[in-house]
Order: sequence, then C-alpha cells, then structure tokens
Amino acid sequence: MFDISFFKSIDDVKRRIVAGVFGPTDAAQLEATLEQHRSTTPTVFNVETTNYCNMTCIMCPRTTLMTRKNIWIDDTVFERVLDQITPLATADLEDFWTFVRDRWNVRYENPDENAFYFHVVSRCLILHGYGEPLLDKRIVQRVQACTDRGIPTYFSCVPANITVARCRAVMEAGLTVLKFSLDGLNDELQKKIRGKRNNFTKAFDTILEILEMKKREGLETVIVPTMIALSDDEDARAMHRQFLDLWTGKDVFAYVKSQDNRWYFEENDAAENRSHYESQYCEFPWTSLTVMADGNVVPCTQDYDVEMVLGNVMEESLVDIWNGETYRNLRHWHVTGQFPPGHKCAERCDQKKICGYLGLNPVTAKLAVAPGSAKPPCAKPSAQHRAPPIAAQS
Repeated sequence: MFDISFFKSIDDVKRRIVAGVFGPTDAAQLEATLEQHRSTTPTVFNVETTNYCNMTCIMCPRTTLMTRKNIWIDDTVFERVLDQITPLATADLEDFWTFVRDRWNVRYENPDENAFYFHVVSRCLILHGYGEPLLDKRIVQRVQACTDRGIPTYFSCVPANITVARCRAVMEAGLTVLKFSLDGLNDELQKKIRGKRNNFTKAFDTILEILEMKKREGLETVIVPTMIALSDDEDARAMHRQFLDLWTGKDVFAYVKSQDNRWYFEENDAAENRSHYESQYCEFPWTSLTVMADGNVVPCTQDYDVEMVLGNVMEESLVDIWNGETYRNLRHWHVTGQFPPGHKCAERCDQKKICGYLGLNPVTAKLAVAPGSAKPPCAKPSAQHRAPPIAAQS
C-alpha cells in the first residue's frame, strides 16, 4: 500500500517540480509544502517475511551484493506491524482509481505496469522483499492473519517454487494477488536468468493448473504472470509479445515489467527505463515505509542490505518512526541534497531526487545549474512529465 491521498493532493506540485519551475531558493518552501500534504499516519508498503531465497536471479542485488544474514520474520514482529495497519477504505480507493483513470488514463482493464501499481499495489500489503515468500513456512498463516484484519495482500514468487497445493493454501487463506515471474519462454533462458533450479515448461503448466483450480473452487485471488524486460531489442520485443499472447483469453492480469533500476543489471544498456523515477523523482520518503525481516524500518524496497535504518518496530511505534527526527532528516536531504557522505540514496541509487530538479546536487548541495537557468540536467522534456508514474519493486 501507499498513501493514495498524497499522490492525489501533490500531483500539481509534482508536475511543477519536474517542469523545472522551482529553484534552489524554493527548497525550504517546497519542503514545507510536501510536509503539509504528508500524512502523519504511515502507510506500510511491504513487509519482508524472509530474505531466504533459492534463486540466483541475474537482475537481483541479493545474488551478489547482499551481505546480511538470512532470517525469517519473527511472529511477534509481524503481528506488531499488522496491528498498526489500517486498510484503505473502498470508497477512497475507488475515488483514487477514478483519479488515475481521468488524470493519467491508467485503467485496470488495460494491463500494464502503471495499472498494476495504481490499481493493485495501492490496496495491497506486499509480503515479499529480498527473499522467496514460498520458502517461508508460515506464509499461509501470515496471509490469514492479514485477511483476518481485512488487509488485502500480494506477493510475487518464482514459479519454479510453486505447487498447486501450496498456491491453493495461500489463496484459500485470502491472498488477494499472486504474481509469477517468467522471464524466458524456454527452460534454457529461464535458467540463465533465474538460476539452475528454474524451468519454463513445468512452471507454465503448473500455472495453468492453478488457473483451473481457481475456477473449479471459486477462489478470488488475482493471478498475475509477468515478464521483466531485460532488453529492448527486436528479439526481446518479439518475446514480450509472445509472452502476452500465451495468456490471451485466460483469467489473468499479464503484463511486461520494465527494469526497476539500471544500477544493477540489464543485458542491453539501451533498454528504456520506464520507472516513474526516470521521468519524475523518488517519493517513498513521503508515501510509505518498508519493514524488513528483522523489524527494521527502511524508506523503500531498494535497501537490500538494510543500510538506511529509520527505526525498529520492536522499539518504537510506526507512527513515532514515521514522524521522528531520522525520517524528517531523510525528507530534508531529498529536497536540499544535503545528504551525509556515503548515504545510499545519494551515492548508490540512480533514482532521481527532488533536489536535482531544484538545481542541487546530492551530498554537496551545490548548484547544478546557475540560478535562472532553464532546467537542471535531470529535467526531461514536458512530454515526458505527462507520463503517469510507475513504481519500483511492485
């Protein structure tokens, strides 16, 4: 989930930011404006139930970069988080969906990355992080605990790990959305991308069985097959079309997903990054928080090694963490560029920051352009600004 009210209320300001209307002298006022629209009640984007994984995906920083210990979330930590989550009201969601349809022409009936983010992720608590959810032996109980509280849930998994019985269990527990990542249309390519335990043929056949089981037993979980666009050449585009053709006429929400980040891996460096951060800026500090398996709160899903700890759910409430000094500093840095040296947001993440649009470089907070210049280097042509946002790690 994320703060849908913030997305709506800040839209006009966002458009002015990316259009280069504001400059360095506007930072303080802009920071105050964002704070005015920010809810003092936090929205939880996702809870990482485990960071164990039996895959070696080439696009995932977990494979070679993550150094933290593998753990499963403690039941006490998980329950403590759930007790502080309030599901979004149906009327508010419907109003938001009308807004994204009318404002950005994003419609659920047109499956793509935008539609998935705004119509699905907006209402669901995500139960994955840098691990494989189906390796969590208590994932069924965790889904049920959310269902009992009226919290919609979603997680993404590698189909090599699924069985019909396992999927039936989480679906019967009330899982709202179940997403499968198929990134190659044959066993060889799937193994190359996701690791030796992967396959395509068996995974595809199992998904078809799950769809039959869902229909037969009247289950309501939305099934989402997706393919990450690791390349954007002619052969890759043909494979993407073939992937979507596989699901024609089937009860699924199938779409092709762009790379979340260019900083880790892609086969073709000319591939287009369609993340909303490419044409806009990171909004996580104002829209939601992430809880990792050890109970630490971090600002977003990109913090695979839990470097940017803002608090721990066993030591403080989510409200206190969200409104605390450490979080306020993070928001301030995103606007002013005055990050401390070595900070991940500034030095090891390619997502754009508000400060860049104000002509301020992260870390140094020096002018990127002279006062009065047209636009900072990161600003895009206005046609790009009108594109609806897409979120990372959805």
